[in-house]
Amino acid sequence: MEDLLFNVDVTPHMIYLSLILLVLGRALKELSFIGNWAILWILLVISIVINFVFVDFPFASLFEAIISTSLAVTLHQTYKQTNEGVKMIRKT
Repeated sequence: MEDLLFNVDVTPHMIYLSLILLVLGRALKELSFIGNWAILWILLVISIVINFVFVDFPFASLFEAIISTSLAVTLHQTYKQTNEGVKMIRKT
């Protein structure tokens, strides 16, 4: 198991997938009938499906899908929190 975790590399495929998930997550956020809590799970399922279709079905691709989803969510939260911080600073 440890060998599997150390063999997962950040590839250009994962970066592209993260950017696609970032755009999809923003689009899902605009839909009023999808709760914010569900967006993460929807993105994770989409990431797993895309990764299995384009990469293959090895067990490592599951970790790549999870890492891609995590990267997309982290990028979104970083952007959101930075904007909120800048707005707070400008108010004072």
